[in-house]
Amino acid sequence: MKTPIGRTVSGMALPLLALAVLAGCGARQDDDLKTASTPAEAASQIERAFAGAPEATRHAAEVAAEALRRGEYEKAVVSLTTVRTAPNVTLDQGMAVHQSTLQLEARLAAEIAAGNEAASRAYGLLKAMKAK
Repeated sequence: MKTPIGRTVSGMALPLLALAVLAGCGARQDDDLKTASTPAEAASQIERAFAGAPEATRHAAEVAAEALRRGEYEKAVVSLTTVRTAPNVTLDQGMAVHQSTLQLEARLAAEIAAGNEAASRAYGLLKAMKAK
């Protein structure tokens, strides 16, 4: 006969085991998979992820990376969209595009708050391209 405390302990065993497994899986996290905290980090992730991609896709990734570094927001949006929709994008490549897009959105939000009209246009373009 189980007591209410026994049920609680055994009921927690599975979630605790899952948490331990997930924590163990994340212990050896690659630099390629960590969240980019700056546009430069996001640009580097894109370049590494697409280094072995077909020429056209790699070129678009390089353009996106350089645009992120230089703060050329509209160019970054268009290039990231081109890369994202390229055929045969791998999981790592897709994650790099996602991280770069998140970093770009954060940068755009800050620039829009500061009154940057170019950032506002780029954000509108990004929203339109994400809707497709």
